[in-house]
Amino acid sequence: MEWAQLITRRDESFEQLRARILAETSAYLTECLRHPELAVRIPIVPAGTGRFPASLIHSFWDAILFE
Repeated sequence: MEWAQLITRRDESFEQLRARILAETSAYLTECLRHPELAVRIPIVPAGTGRFPASLIHSFWDAILFE
């Protein structure tokens, strides 16, 4: 399934889609502030100092996108 199919609904206008996405994001952020252990930690490397191995990139995004 395409990501666009996951967020859009045929019976939903753009305004409804926008409102739903904002509400879902707000609820997620509120929950993460209440329970910091639920928040996703994003690994970082300072610019110009290194790179992530491809295995870490795939591991991170697979966990985020397909959990």
